[in-house]
Amino acid sequence: MATRTLYIIYNADASVLGKLNYGYRKLTAPKDKPACAACDITHGGLHLDETAEWKKVKEEMAREAEHVTLKQLHRDEMGGEVCMSFCSPLLSG
Repeated sequence: MATRTLYIIYNADASVLGKLNYGYRKLTAPKDKPACAACDITHGGLHLDETAEWKKVKEEMAREAEHVTLKQLHRDEMGGEVCMSFCSPLLSG
């Protein structure tokens, strides 16, 4: 069976400035428009470390979904393989 990749894309940049920018957006964003939903799920919002719950989910996925690879990327880390899947439709329209 072919391996599939599940991408978690953070709506933040990986740099220190990116983290500060995210923190500002998180504190000032309206409740109905989260600054980064992936950050909320994996890090519980304004934390640098992943939550214990997310770590457990990743462990379960590794055991039970052996044909799925999980990749967590910040938006400035997205390379060609991700952009080929996600960016092209956005750029063509």
